Amino acid sequence: MAGFELASPEDIRHRRLVIATAVSANLLGNIGLIGVNVAAPAISRQMGMSAAEVGWLSLATLLTMAMFSAPVARLSDLVGRRRVTIYGLWVAIIGSALGALANSPLTLLISRGLTGLGLVAFFTTVTTMAAAAYPPQMRGRALGLTISSVYIGLSVAPLLAGLLVESLGWPALFWFTVIGLTPPAILVLFIRQDPPPDPGQKLDYPGAGLWTLAIALLFSGLASLGFNASLGAIGAGAILMVWFVRRSLASPSPILDITLFRDSRRFSFSSLAAFISYISSFSVSFLLSLYLQYPRGLSPSEAGWLLICQPVVQAILTPFAGRLSDRIDAGVMASLGLGLILAALLVFANNLTLETSRLALVLNMGLFGAGFALFSAPNSNAIMGAVPPQRLGQASGVITVTRLSGQITSIAVTTMVFSLVIGPGELQPELFPRLIQATQVCFWAFTPLALLGMVASLARGAKNPVSLMTK
Repeated sequence: MAGFELASPEDIRHRRLVIATAVSANLLGNIGLIGVNVAAPAISRQMGMSAAEVGWLSLATLLTMAMFSAPVARLSDLVGRRRVTIYGLWVAIIGSALGALANSPLTLLISRGLTGLGLVAFFTTVTTMAAAAYPPQMRGRALGLTISSVYIGLSVAPLLAGLLVESLGWPALFWFTVIGLTPPAILVLFIRQDPPPDPGQKLDYPGAGLWTLAIALLFSGLASLGFNASLGAIGAGAILMVWFVRRSLASPSPILDITLFRDSRRFSFSSLAAFISYISSFSVSFLLSLYLQYPRGLSPSEAGWLLICQPVVQAILTPFAGRLSDRIDAGVMASLGLGLILAALLVFANNLTLETSRLALVLNMGLFGAGFALFSAPNSNAIMGAVPPQRLGQASGVITVTRLSGQITSIAVTTMVFSLVIGPGELQPELFPRLIQATQVCFWAFTPLALLGMVASLARGAKNPVSLMTK
């Protein structure tokens, strides 16, 4: 508690406001983001969407978030994190309202993209504000609380979404997001203004354009693999990404500071481990939601009760993991967490059938949640602790970029597998065996990635805060 005893009353008030904003925004934002997975079957039935099109409900949001993650993170350093957070929250509110009123798949996908633009703005900035508001010896605690709120939102999302869909219809989930994001949108107005940026700094508009177009081509091509022009889109996106990296290394004010990866082995491998972990884990709740509601015939609320286990475990354990990472090397804890994720994926890949008991599902989802709790906050602490204070904004941007890139890759792989294994058309009972087969293929694809993430996590090396703090 030394950090609080030495802080001024104004600093204490600022920290409390930042944490309150970060916790409420992360909690309620993630309910809307993940709740769509439970609402997806109801939306699909009403709008006549195929399995691959259902995947785009999540992909549209995540693709937009990934496209604008780096530019928004850089913009927050220039115009202020508080201002970007305000705009982001209100854009997400407008996008959610449009989703509630959508009467066609196209309108719904546009609303999900607009919501993603708002979500990425405040998801990026609130983490940076929380990290910057606390001294280094308390940063793990702050990040633990902030990240725990994410998992509480993930915990509530399946059950709440199921109840809303059953009782009021799927648009109620979007209206809940509109109402829920309003309090943090008001609360952030009371946070004190950010300090002015360094003079001469400006947004690299060509770099922002390169990043946005490269991400759009890469991941839309990956999600559409097997269709015409998909390989061309991936190739064009890869070329643009190389161009972006070269420009960033030469720019005095890059969108994403690539030199962070060059200057710190710990930063580089921690970021790589985060990217791989999200690829191997993010689609799990989406896959299980479809599995429980289609082949197993559960209602949305019944599926929500089962899916709640994983994020509840994450929400309980993450604050403790964050605090421990202030004292124990984060690399060791994160590697252990990825080991548990690997074990859970292996169990799902080998044993997910129509006869799998509910108890077995709950226990394995609990194991999965424990693994991710041990990984997430310590790994984020390792990333933020590997850079000097003046580069925290860029580090937070990297955390957001790696998380979103991993998440969207996970959904893109899942959508691709669905397209190849299940094919076009609505998910009718005769296609349920193919759905289970596609789910197992996804789990087998994610398992070796979790092992690769463990290798990257162990390769990050011991903590060495001196080298970068003196740059």
